[in-house]
Amino acid sequence: MPRKDVSHLQDLRRRLTSQRGRGYWRSLEELAGSAEFQRYVEREFPEGASQWKANRREFLTLMGASLALAGLSGCGGQPPEQIVPYVEQPEQLVPGKPLYFATAMTTGGVATGLLVESHMGRPTKIEGNPKHPSVPAAFWQGSETTAPGVSDIFSQAAILTLYDPDRSQTVTRAGEISTWDEFLTALRPKLEGQASIEGRGIRLLTETITSPTLAAQSAEVRER
Repeated sequence: MPRKDVSHLQDLRRRLTSQRGRGYWRSLEELAGSAEFQRYVEREFPEGASQWKANRREFLTLMGASLALAGLSGCGGQPPEQIVPYVEQPEQLVPGKPLYFATAMTTGGVATGLLVESHMGRPTKIEGNPKHPSVPAAFWQGSETTAPGVSDIFSQAAILTLYDPDRSQTVTRAGEISTWDEFLTALRPKLEGQASIEGRGIRLLTETITSPTLAAQSAEVRER
């Protein structure tokens, strides 16, 4: 280490030793009291700012132009869309007035009753159905109960999956867009090939099924 740096460190040690009470520094340069740090503290604006001279009117003009240009950067061209009114508007569909639909969502094979709030055909909010048996009794006792019931975090988050940009919009096969008819066409010979071994090669991988309808459909497929 150069002799100059050694003497500098020794000076720092002496200052720290002689100091009483707590001291705080943002950097070693501040502790050392270097000339570079003092110039940085004394200079409020970046270097070169003092050379730019403008009166109040010019400054406000430049700031206004900067804000206007920043706003224009978000006004990109949008693809053309056609807005077509209803030929016969549904009777219950009123702009600005929500509609509520009773439905259910299964988690681990157990159904939870839900009420879905919808605006102009778009679901926007999910709450528990206060009159569904899955909701605690305190929330649905009495036929006049209108307070929203309880729902779990999975039900609340399910509304987001409807607007997930990565959600599949159509049937795909090997990464290519397909159709349900093509799926059934490809599935039929595979199912018929299992007929010779009495369907013992067919396996359905599902969650827990508590729906009688779905259980009957599953049994029918295995029977065929």
